[in-house]
Amino acid sequence: MDASYPVRRKIKGRSGVTNGKELLPGIDGRSKWARRLHDLVANHVADLGGPEHVTQSQYILVKSAANATIVMEQWEVEFAKEGTASLPALLAYQTISNSLRRIFETLGLGRVDPPRDGKVTYDIGKLSDSEQHRLKMLNHRIDQHGLSAMSENDAREMKMLMEKCVGKGYGPSATEPGPRDRPFHEIDYSRR
Repeated sequence: MDASYPVRRKIKGRSGVTNGKELLPGIDGRSKWARRLHDLVANHVADLGGPEHVTQSQYILVKSAANATIVMEQWEVEFAKEGTASLPALLAYQTISNSLRRIFETLGLGRVDPPRDGKVTYDIGKLSDSEQHRLKMLNHRIDQHGLSAMSENDAREMKMLMEKCVGKGYGPSATEPGPRDRPFHEIDYSRR
């Protein structure tokens, strides 16, 4: 039997969450939490360049980050009212803070303004000195030999550097090769 994957439904057949009418299913959006969630999601989506530039996966991460932010804000209010924080509450707060940082790293920490008049602005000041040098070398190679002479690895590196210039952030895990990208003999399995 063939696996049947969900096929996109017509607009009238989709849920309110998919259509954008609701942020959370079954919640009318008037509670303090829902209003704050809506504001945070809207701000994060704007930071990523607007709804037309945000994928469904990014949107899920944005909602997750917004919920984590609200939880942290509530804890901060409790800490301020009590004048102290218990160790378990502080550890839980720190755990959510680290999760939020990882989500923001995945999404890109830098604010990205939507392109004006269709032009993209590249700021090589966002690159380190070695990255700027490497980008100049790759550009020079393209000028001398053409784009078709570029290797696949150089093209990937050029893409990563250009996206970083535009403002799409890359966390430390994005610049280091993952286990699947490294040769088998370089993978340290002792830490698993």
